[in-house]
Amino acid sequence: MGELDLLAVRAVLSELGAHGSSSLDAMSVDGTIALLEGIVGLESALESVRARAVVHLEDAVKEDCLRRDESPRQAARVARSEAARALKKSRSVAGRTLATSRRLVRSMPGMLTALSHARMVPQAAHKVGSVVGPATPEQRRQVDEILSSRLSALEGCGSLEWGDQAAKILHALDPEGAAARHHAAKKDRHVRVRRTDHGMAQVTAVIPGIDGARIRKGLSVAAESARAQGDRRGHQQIMADLFADALIGRADGVDPTSLDVGIVITDRSLLSPAHADAALVEGFGAVPYEHAREEMLRAAQSEDDPELALTLRRLYADVDVGDLVAVESTARAFPPALKRFLMIAHQTCRAPHCDAPIRQMDHIVPWSQGGATSLDNGNGLCAGDNQKEISGERAEVVRDEDGVRRTVRWTTRHGQTASRGAIDLDPVGTYRRRRAKHLARSTDPETQNDSAQESGPPTEPAAPRDDALQLGPPTERGTRPDIAPPDGAENGGAQQGDAPHHDELGTATLDRALEDLRVRLTDLPLRHGTDRPGRHPGDWIVLRGSRGR
Repeated sequence: MGELDLLAVRAVLSELGAHGSSSLDAMSVDGTIALLEGIVGLESALESVRARAVVHLEDAVKEDCLRRDESPRQAARVARSEAARALKKSRSVAGRTLATSRRLVRSMPGMLTALSHARMVPQAAHKVGSVVGPATPEQRRQVDEILSSRLSALEGCGSLEWGDQAAKILHALDPEGAAARHHAAKKDRHVRVRRTDHGMAQVTAVIPGIDGARIRKGLSVAAESARAQGDRRGHQQIMADLFADALIGRADGVDPTSLDVGIVITDRSLLSPAHADAALVEGFGAVPYEHAREEMLRAAQSEDDPELALTLRRLYADVDVGDLVAVESTARAFPPALKRFLMIAHQTCRAPHCDAPIRQMDHIVPWSQGGATSLDNGNGLCAGDNQKEISGERAEVVRDEDGVRRTVRWTTRHGQTASRGAIDLDPVGTYRRRRAKHLARSTDPETQNDSAQESGPPTEPAAPRDDALQLGPPTERGTRPDIAPPDGAENGGAQQGDAPHHDELGTATLDRALEDLRVRLTDLPLRHGTDRPGRHPGDWIVLRGSRGR
């Protein structure tokens, strides 16, 4: 019966796709948008069914092979061949599809459910399935549960950010295994050159992540310099030409320069490397802490290369959601320090479903309409998405009940909406604290009475049961200090003789750990109260205090 229904639906859609219809041609803009949204939802639902189907096909073929007294290895090969023919893909691609589908079906029911309800696209689901490949089934279940609790925040993300979040969670759950996974992945380094259309070629190199980030930034900086000197080629065209020139020795290539590549690591990683969190490379994504640690030690101990230096700056994240706290400036153009902070906080283009590198800084509320030059009103975007007003789109900040920015909602001219939030730098810690708060509320009679009077569906997925994922008690963190303006600035700087902040002990411990690395510290915050600062003249920045509730 199901086969007959599917064939009937296919026949109708085939006829409509091949010949069109008068009703489709006469459809309004809103009607066409609704149709496309329905098609996307149908694609996601079909992909979830296809995942189950290919896993069932694999199991059935393997059982048949074993009945024929064939080896398990031969059975796996036959199953992959059958899947490749059914999916109309190569054996290698079909093998990857089988592997990610198997993980989704058997270990990640939350992701499969999200896919079936179009809360994530197929590419994102298979990206998550690929990232958790080396993990155990139990670790995959834990990653699945944490990601499922953040669906509303991740729906507007691109597939690469979905994978990044999964990688950070897996790293936090198994930091020792992360180093082993990284060293195993390094063995697969390779370069591939493929022919593309119209006499062009595509060069792909699989190398360690930090090296890749350096290459991209070096080419991007050189391209920006060429554009500033009047080169009329596009940014990407210049990067491609410089890449080829450097490799084959044509022209001058890229001049050796000192590049500033940002890597975000947690204090926990410095103080306890055995339980480290994943490092976040600016404009690239999550990498195992062991990879970042190797580069840090190499920079700290380098004597041959005077340009190779390690500088650590302190950043402070919101304890509730894991994103970086705010900074602001009174200038219209984003000053270098504020721009750098935005690039670290946002990592990739913040437009919905976009994973492109950040090229430009955008005022969400335009400067001409009174918008501030601040983190709350700043968005790192690629060049294409920074033209949103020209294409009829608008963006607005969505704040929580305390007035704190949580997401940015984009709306098209015809009313389509999508949201994109900041990056959670500590997804496991955020999950742990949210779960602890939920359990505390569930045992509070007054909170239960208030909740019983509320109506409407919840905006977040239901919290896990007591017997669900166990990640230990929530970690308590002290109130973070502010970064103040320079001494003597109007309405602001810290006075001489101020009492030390209560977090001095923890800061001293971190200072000692950094001193052991023989690194140079910059931008150390002065310790003082957490009052919200006013506007100040100049282009220096202000880091506001804790927003923990």
